[in-house]
Amino acid sequence: MIAACGLLCHECPAFLAHRDKDKVLQEKTAREWSRMYETDLRPEDIHCTGCQTESEELFSHCLECSYRTCAHSKGLATCAECTDYPCEDLQSFFTFVPEAKTVLDSLKKA
Repeated sequence: MIAACGLLCHECPAFLAHRDKDKVLQEKTAREWSRMYETDLRPEDIHCTGCQTESEELFSHCLECSYRTCAHSKGLATCAECTDYPCEDLQSFFTFVPEAKTVLDSLKKA
């Protein structure tokens, strides 16, 4: 499963912890992400069914993700399908996560 922004859901610890019902991974990810993003996440916050699902059971950031909201409001699965790809916002995101650009570029070519 590929998120709207090009991240691979099947590599995301929140997705994996939820899918595998892995409490240890939830705890570890909550600690790491709390430190990395200077927030206070609890293990029960670490869950996600993947960007492309209609479920409300998404990681909190995914629920408010502007790339997901934009793509899905246009009826698109990913930003690669958009006529504005890559938009300015997405270009900024790619500076932090260049592997997402690689994924979306390959989808765009396909």
